[in-house]
Amino acid sequence: MKDRLLRRPLAAALLPLLGLNLALATSVAWAEDTADPATPEKAKQLQQVVVTGTRATDRTAAESLSPIDVLTPADLTASGSTDLASALNTLLPSLDFPRPAINDGNDAIRPATLRGLSPDQVLVLVDGKRYHTTSLVNYNSSVGRGSAPVDLNSIPISAIDHIEVLRDGAAAQYGSDAIAGVINVVLKHGSVEGGNSITVNGGIMDKGDGAQNGVQGSVGIPLGGTGDNAPGWARLAWNYQNAMNTNRAENKDISTTIAGAPNPSGIPYERYGDPAVKTYQTLLNFGYQITPNIELYGYLNGSKRDVTSNGYYRAFDSARNVVQIYPNGFLPQIVNHSNDIATVLGIKGNTDGGWHWDLSADYGENNLDFDIQNTVNVNLYNTLGYSPTYFNAGTFRNKQGVVNLDLSKDFHWGFLPNPVTVAFGGEYRKETYVIDSGDPDSYFFSPTTLIPGTTTPYAGGSQVYPGLTPSVAGSFGRHSEAAYLDLETDLTSKLSAGVAARYEDYSDAGATRSGKISLRYQFTDSFALRGTVSNGFRAPSLAQQNYESVVTLIQNGQLAQIGTFRTSDPAAIALGAKPLKPEKSTNYGLGAVWQPLDNFNATLDLYQIRIGNQILYSDQIAVTPTLTSQVTGAQFFVNGASTRTRGADLITSYRLDFNDYGKVNLTFSGNYNNTKVLSVSTPAFGRASEGLLTDATPHTKYVFGGDWLIHDFDLHANLTRYGSVTRRGDLSDGSEDQTFAARWLLDMAASYNFRDWSFTVGGDNLTNQYPTKAALNNVYEDRADGLQYSALSPFGFNGRYWYGKVTYHF
Repeated sequence: MKDRLLRRPLAAALLPLLGLNLALATSVAWAEDTADPATPEKAKQLQQVVVTGTRATDRTAAESLSPIDVLTPADLTASGSTDLASALNTLLPSLDFPRPAINDGNDAIRPATLRGLSPDQVLVLVDGKRYHTTSLVNYNSSVGRGSAPVDLNSIPISAIDHIEVLRDGAAAQYGSDAIAGVINVVLKHGSVEGGNSITVNGGIMDKGDGAQNGVQGSVGIPLGGTGDNAPGWARLAWNYQNAMNTNRAENKDISTTIAGAPNPSGIPYERYGDPAVKTYQTLLNFGYQITPNIELYGYLNGSKRDVTSNGYYRAFDSARNVVQIYPNGFLPQIVNHSNDIATVLGIKGNTDGGWHWDLSADYGENNLDFDIQNTVNVNLYNTLGYSPTYFNAGTFRNKQGVVNLDLSKDFHWGFLPNPVTVAFGGEYRKETYVIDSGDPDSYFFSPTTLIPGTTTPYAGGSQVYPGLTPSVAGSFGRHSEAAYLDLETDLTSKLSAGVAARYEDYSDAGATRSGKISLRYQFTDSFALRGTVSNGFRAPSLAQQNYESVVTLIQNGQLAQIGTFRTSDPAAIALGAKPLKPEKSTNYGLGAVWQPLDNFNATLDLYQIRIGNQILYSDQIAVTPTLTSQVTGAQFFVNGASTRTRGADLITSYRLDFNDYGKVNLTFSGNYNNTKVLSVSTPAFGRASEGLLTDATPHTKYVFGGDWLIHDFDLHANLTRYGSVTRRGDLSDGSEDQTFAARWLLDMAASYNFRDWSFTVGGDNLTNQYPTKAALNNVYEDRADGLQYSALSPFGFNGRYWYGKVTYHF
């Protein structure tokens, strides 16, 4: 048995270096522990076979050379969350998914971080294939600033069989972006009767807003036959959700905006909270056995989200208002239409000689439209006497096409006691980034139309988000080629090893090389140590190299036009911009796996990640407006920092069987994470921006979970402690800093199963926790305008949420 457990080809041993961590072992920990009671060694091993971070075919999570979290649908649906990223945030202590507001397009596409690193330093796979990133750059002063990561919420939860989260550097196995780790979303396969379901859900915030309702499901269909005799299958999953907005501003009384109306508090009216979101998703995947050794497979995913978010209220007497159109002022809103499509078509099989081969092509695209409503172009109105109140301000598009060929085989080399899995392959990837300009009225600006009595022109462009001009529009592309080699084996009955190497060449960023070594030693039947050493890289995204826009942001406490310029723009070059180079990382991991009892296991993993040439989004650099531009601040991207991240993950799981009184599964997982900026090579990156890298995500996060299954009932509880976060100011004396205290959040749900039906009622954040309120000296939170809570809050600021679900299985 030991030999089988340790039979991990060098490739797989390497791949664990990818850092798959078993933070959510709770649901799968003992799924098979009674399959062979005569084999105690087998009973002590987690029998969930993993496919991420290894190319061996029999590797389980417990045997992984790196930490892996395996999350089941039961885990993902154990809260009221109907989007993937929010569900992961309640489950993984090393993942952070804040909920900022008044963040323009970032309200629609919010980034998730792993191990406190940038959101674009996490690689996302769907069924093992690289998923495309978004087209939006996170330009606001919040977590993930400057990144253009994958939108996890474009994938319907109803389509997911399980998720494997590899928390370790994996660039040598998978290429760019895998510095912090890999999230592999494994889809449901097959058409087995009883594997279908439809769920109807609804919920509302304790404050009476944020109502949500939806329906989702998954149905499998046999192809070419019936039942188990069918050579193929297709599975359709869908998700529709309609969520209303929330508002946690200090002054929510819109009557105070009326000209002459009393406003005793003196605090302006605002709408500050989650946006209104309508979600439409469908995913069709299939497999067809052409011959006993050849299978055709693929999937098609389509996602559309309409997100209505808010800007700052423009008062009736503001120079940014037209009283003839809005006598009481107006609340401008961004209506983002985020459309994603992803498709994979592949063919794979086995040869008589023992080779496993897989040839696939995938294509992904994200289109993000900026429509602006309840707004006005003040300059246009005062120049030509008219202005629309609804504009199309432009569109961002990101496209990715990939062709992969993967080959692997187990070889028996006489000088080694066990087979060696040899895996190698190649990849070609083509990427395109497109900016489309908006309506001419959305960017109209006449510098000679002045505010009466001043030399200042009226603000031009659609309020809250000025339209993208033809001068910034364009299409930008690149391609890359890659080759990799993985070796993995068990050197002895106790020692497993893996090595991996990868070469990748980008047409715009040059060539990179990365490698990985991983080891695992089984000291006893119940205790093992594992470790990885690797170097990695992340090529600068096309969005970071080519994004350009002018947006309305806070500058010195006032709304101002801030321009982001691509690194090739003469304006950026004059300010010090240079062509971007790939980020380079060095990862170290050391972990222990302890399973002293059949019903208890624990893992502890320590890690260090050093990143050089880290790509930074510069601070606002003051510039003088020109005759054709209102821009008073400029920003661009630069390779400007070296950072070091150190941390630890502790995962435990304990199962109790009380016979007639049911079974109880208990879990505890915790993460400690600390990032330090070792050096900064650009002066355009101040103390506040540095704080977004080091203190904006919790240094600690703990999750206590429990499930009590008794008869037809399932009682679930999750107690999460989110550690404190700090908003730094630019003043070196720290007088503008504010720390937001740690909070405990309790989620509970009760389910009753009756035949083919499941009924669930629950509450998230039953303790009704809110973040510490922002202080007046915290200039980045704008408490003076009634924005009470920080955009950095790792759990948002909505309060308690009640929900119910009904599921039919068939």
